[in-house]
Amino acid sequence: MLASTNRTPLKVLTPTLADRLRVFNAAARNLQAHGIRVQAFHPANNLLVITPESGQRLINLGHTDGYQRHGTAGSTRYNVQFQGVTLEWREPISAARPADWSRATLH
Repeated sequence: MLASTNRTPLKVLTPTLADRLRVFNAAARNLQAHGIRVQAFHPANNLLVITPESGQRLINLGHTDGYQRHGTAGSTRYNVQFQGVTLEWREPISAARPADWSRATLH
């Protein structure tokens, strides 16, 4: 078996990636310190998946920026920015409906 005589250090964590991970980890820790349940961590995409209850709580507290709502066939996906990280949660389309949706339908 041939072995390389040059021992070059393998640099996987670049300064840019290290900074992104620092911001990502700080946001995740801050969320968890405030009782927000994180369901999935996606550091490569700078994305944290949280519970729908946690997402609504953050919106009501005003700790987020860039609120986006994306309707799909079976659920609604929400995205917000929190301390430089994207938070995402999904709610079934039947989750919360305004009170006037329950009125009788006239034909």
